[in-house]
Amino acid sequence: MSLADRFVDRFKNGAVPALEIIFRRCLRTRFQGSSCDRCAKECPVEALRLEPGKITLDPKRCVGCLACIAVCPAEALLGCDSRLAAAPAKVVAGKAVSFCCEKGIRTGEEIILPCLGALSEEHLVAFAVRAGKTVCLNLVRCTDCRATFVPDILVRRLQALERKLGRDGLTSVIRLITREEEVEAGQTANSLSRRAFFRAFRELSFHAATETVIALQADPNPREQHAHKHQPARLAVLRQTLAECDEESIRLALLRFFFTLAVSSDCNFCGACVGMCPTGALKNIWEEGVKQLRFDWARCSGCGLCLEFCREKALTLVAGRSAESIDQGKDILLQASRA
Repeated sequence: MSLADRFVDRFKNGAVPALEIIFRRCLRTRFQGSSCDRCAKECPVEALRLEPGKITLDPKRCVGCLACIAVCPAEALLGCDSRLAAAPAKVVAGKAVSFCCEKGIRTGEEIILPCLGALSEEHLVAFAVRAGKTVCLNLVRCTDCRATFVPDILVRRLQALERKLGRDGLTSVIRLITREEEVEAGQTANSLSRRAFFRAFRELSFHAATETVIALQADPNPREQHAHKHQPARLAVLRQTLAECDEESIRLALLRFFFTLAVSSDCNFCGACVGMCPTGALKNIWEEGVKQLRFDWARCSGCGLCLEFCREKALTLVAGRSAESIDQGKDILLQASRA
């Protein structure tokens, strides 16, 4: 298909899809016995359907809230808008930050996302640590959107974070703004400076043009462009935040979002778990004549696919890491001499 043909097809079909499915990363595709249904459970409009060995997306039902990509453990659901991936670099240490969609721009200083439903628990915690001050999620315009349920989704995610970290933990700096009267005086529409306005307008225009060109040039079958072993971006953001943080209490809190894997003596080194792992957290390595099964905890999303696939049931996965593990690198789960 030529570029001109794609251009015509794009506008003939109307709205641009909000997400794409990378089937080779999906747990249900990698192992048909997988019970993973996180995305379908999270989707409020039932646009995602579970089928044997895969999931399907109904574009007519999808409203682009991107709530599903925030819970997919393998990042098999990928947002077509690049602004979520660029957001972490825009959060300045020690400076309050505000997030909104294009409809919610108030000052021109906000970080604009395709939809705030894409913010995972890991994103929220990482942004709270990096900013160190108020993290505002401007949801005022959600009532004018098809995704009116996004505030409820974010409330549930903050409640889940409070259960992990405590009410007075990192979540205390995150504010959900759902009513006009909750917007601070300094962030009203009247405070929008001309410079900020034109900067925001320029960024929106540039983004729209860039995304359109990328979409027109994209391969009609984009699945083959993506690696089948992939670390979810939100995990990379959280790991980087952990590495940059010096406060011990915060580091311990962040470690609760990572996982510890253990192997029993029933393991026979078959390597099936290594092949199944969608994030590349498990590897078989030879060192000086010794075969090792290594676990890269920073890459593990806790999906549990290795446990489901292991015929010997030799694996155990638990949430959380010890403080000592930060500097230890990868865990050696099992080793056996084959020299």
